[in-house]
Amino acid sequence: METEFYPSKRLGLWVSLILLAVTLTLLVLLVLNPAGFGTALALPWKFAAILLLAAFALGLLSRVYKLLTTRYMLGRGGLALRWGLRREVIPMPALNWIRPVTDFQTKLPLPLGALPGLIFGARKVLGLGVVEYAASDRRALLLVAASGRYFAISPRDPETFLSLYDRLNELGSLSSYEPRSESLDSLRKKIWQDKTARALLVGGLAAGVLVLGLAFGLAGSRAEITWTTLELVPSNHAFLFAFFSLAIWLMNFGIGLFYYLRGGLEKTMIYVLWAGSILISLLLTAALLILAL
Repeated sequence: METEFYPSKRLGLWVSLILLAVTLTLLVLLVLNPAGFGTALALPWKFAAILLLAAFALGLLSRVYKLLTTRYMLGRGGLALRWGLRREVIPMPALNWIRPVTDFQTKLPLPLGALPGLIFGARKVLGLGVVEYAASDRRALLLVAASGRYFAISPRDPETFLSLYDRLNELGSLSSYEPRSESLDSLRKKIWQDKTARALLVGGLAAGVLVLGLAFGLAGSRAEITWTTLELVPSNHAFLFAFFSLAIWLMNFGIGLFYYLRGGLEKTMIYVLWAGSILISLLLTAALLILAL
């Protein structure tokens, strides 16, 4: 029997909500360009700013997903950690020790890009090596040492977690967990070996980039286009098609990836979902070409 522990999530969710709101506001201002906002930006710089903001938003959403899925499962067989697409199963004999970072004289540095309530990533620490972080509260960090590997976690009740570990460690394990390590790289290789999945994902992304390229072409070659209401609107409205296309691809990719890795849905249905992204992007490409006439 194992006990599940979770990190505190409130601060991380609030920080994410505020940053996402600011990022999406800036994206809307750059794309729709109300009242001439950003007219001084040359098109390449505007494109770069949009890509950077979109990448930041996606990275933030990825951290939110990690926060929502983070849990630490402790039992007589060992310790199982999960955050996002990462999973580490450590048998009890492989656990050297678990200690609060406050026990150490040297302060444990956080990974680059860590945000309040969102402490994920890896960092090389002098004297230890690479430490992987799956935590939300730097004040409650526990350092796990397991056969030369180190993990920083932050269960909501660290004292209870440590007491349970000490008790289970004294009892010993009747049957240890099987060691297991899953990372984004291993999952990527698993999908990449599936030729159908690879073709659909690459095709969906290429179709989305096609819509984006066409939108930039229209925005850079003319001031106005005929909208769906048959009215003339600023040509940068074409970016709405591009963002809708890429958003659909990302959403379908995320949903399909979840079911592909976790099961619960036939692969044929997942393929249909990913193929739908290609179809939508092609329809949006046709719509842009019609608006350009």
